[in-house]
Amino acid sequence: MNRLSLILFVLLLVFWIVISETADMQHILVGMFLALITVWFWQALSPRLPSIPFVGELLHLGHCLILLVGYVVYSNIAVAKTLLFSEPPVSPVFAVMETPIMSNWGRVLLATCITITPGTVVIDVDPETGRFIVHALTEETAIGLFHWRIIDRIKDLETWRQRRAEHVLDAGRTHDPDSSGTIESNYRTNNH
Repeated sequence: MNRLSLILFVLLLVFWIVISETADMQHILVGMFLALITVWFWQALSPRLPSIPFVGELLHLGHCLILLVGYVVYSNIAVAKTLLFSEPPVSPVFAVMETPIMSNWGRVLLATCITITPGTVVIDVDPETGRFIVHALTEETAIGLFHWRIIDRIKDLETWRQRRAEHVLDAGRTHDPDSSGTIESNYRTNNH
C-alpha cells in the first residue's frame, strides 16, 4: 500500500467513525473493512486521479463556490416569486449556450452549477462543441445564464490548470537549451 492509499484509508476510517458517532469495536471494524475496499477499488483509478491543486487553484475554485452560493440564494428567491406571485410569469424555455470552456471537467463543473441552481437544469452537453442545452423556468432566467460570472471563473481556473500543466512539462528540462551542457534527450526545439 503506497503513501497516498494509506492517507486515503485513514481519512475514510476517520470519516466513518465521525459519521457513525460511536467508536466501538464493531463500528471500527466495519469502517476499516469499507475503507480498505474503497482504497482497493480506487487503486485502479489512481493514474486518472487529478493532481493535488495549488493554492491559486483552490482560491479560484473557492471563488466559484462563493459565486454559486450567491446564484443559488438569488435563484431560490426568484423561483419563489415566480411560483407564488407569477412575477415574472412561468414561461419555460430551452436555451442553447456556447461557452469558452474547453475541458471536460470544466464543462461538468458548469453543468453541475447550472443544475444545482433552482429554476435551471442542463439537458445535454455536446462533448465536441461544448454546447449546453438548458431548460429554464422563465425566459429571464435563461437570459441571465448567458451573463453568469461563474463561466468566466471556470475559464480562469481552466487556464490556470493549463498553465500549471505546461509548467510541469517545462520543469522536466534539466538544463537551459542555450547552455553548452544541455543533455540531448532533454532538449526541446520549441523555445519558450
